[in-house]
Amino acid sequence: MQRAAPSKTHVIAATTLGTALEFYDFSIYSFFAIQIGTLFFSSASPVNQFLLSIGVFGVGFVVRPLGGVIIGAYADRAGRKKAMVLTIMLMALSCALIAFAPTYASVGILAPVIVVTARLIQGFAAGGEFGPGTTLLVEYADDRSRAFFASWNFAATALGLALGALVATLVNASLDKQQVLDWGWRIPFLLGIIAAPVGMLIRRRLEETLSEPSQKAGHGDGALKLALTRHLRLTLLSTFAELGGSVSIYITAFFLPSHAVRVLHLTSTAAVASGVVSALVLFISAPVAGLLADRFSRKRVLVIARVAMLALIYPAFILLGAHPSPLALCVVSGLLALLVTGQIVPVLVMIPELFPKRVRATGIALSYVVSASFFGGFSPFIAAWLIERTGNPLAPAWYVAGACAISLLPLAWLRDRTGEALG
Repeated sequence: MQRAAPSKTHVIAATTLGTALEFYDFSIYSFFAIQIGTLFFSSASPVNQFLLSIGVFGVGFVVRPLGGVIIGAYADRAGRKKAMVLTIMLMALSCALIAFAPTYASVGILAPVIVVTARLIQGFAAGGEFGPGTTLLVEYADDRSRAFFASWNFAATALGLALGALVATLVNASLDKQQVLDWGWRIPFLLGIIAAPVGMLIRRRLEETLSEPSQKAGHGDGALKLALTRHLRLTLLSTFAELGGSVSIYITAFFLPSHAVRVLHLTSTAAVASGVVSALVLFISAPVAGLLADRFSRKRVLVIARVAMLALIYPAFILLGAHPSPLALCVVSGLLALLVTGQIVPVLVMIPELFPKRVRATGIALSYVVSASFFGGFSPFIAAWLIERTGNPLAPAWYVAGACAISLLPLAWLRDRTGEALG
């Protein structure tokens, strides 16, 4: 007896929960960057410990393009579903490596090597997750709901951030500072190992959207070549269109909590709690942004949000510097998260709509992960470096504003396919 095809609600739930588990694993590192820096780079100065720890966070983004290209091409050849199962297994492996890694005091230089290796695996897996997941959602949707469907893959990343921030908050609130440093920071990584069995179980019932035999047989093999030759212009425009959102989300979700502790001298609990607020706003507002993009067009929603971020990011940092309280931190985090969603969701659906089906997963993976890796992933490191070099705690705001301004330019050449049939 043939099994009934999963409903669209199940498709959204399966993709969202699986991706959320992956990004929980990927993001939890940032919430314990200070402790990891102390334990795994103890031979460096306190400032350099933090910079090295944040730098290792960015190392994961170096291989994200590689993961996006390889796993994206695999998704265009063998299917979206198989690619998504592979990435979730790799993510669980990397989480286990960090959870059981010995410290520098125990094994010396081998300790940071293990952490770097784990981050490389995480980056490779996360780079390969986004393309197939978004592609599957877009291909399940009808012409009037593609932005809403695609928005759930971004909502899933936000849910992962929220889960990570919530677990980090509970750890910091339940244990004293020394306990967190000694062993408490490992708890979230241990919990992250369950991503593999849970995610695989959730995704097993998904129906494959890449059904044409000719695509499975060969077209996927040339997906990267097509994206970098015939569709090179679209790939480049898409990459720079992602720039503003990539920088904005990594400054808002990853850098700001650590900045609040190191520069504004707020508690770790307050900083992580702001991460929960930011992630929840991202999760709730993502489908709303998708509905708006389906109704009013992708470009209109995107431009409004990007211009608003450009105008408000500097005043937001000024407000936070003048009133460094937990309330102010949560308000600023929530506001910036709302503007981040308005930037990312519309462009998230614009890109797969423009690529043909046989290179769709590769195209979106390549443009997204290159932008996230080279512009977004190292944003926390660049922001911390700018503050150290200039002595100005407002320097990260100029970085975000510049990224938003640059990423407005490609929109003039990208076609808006709101409501059009998807080939």
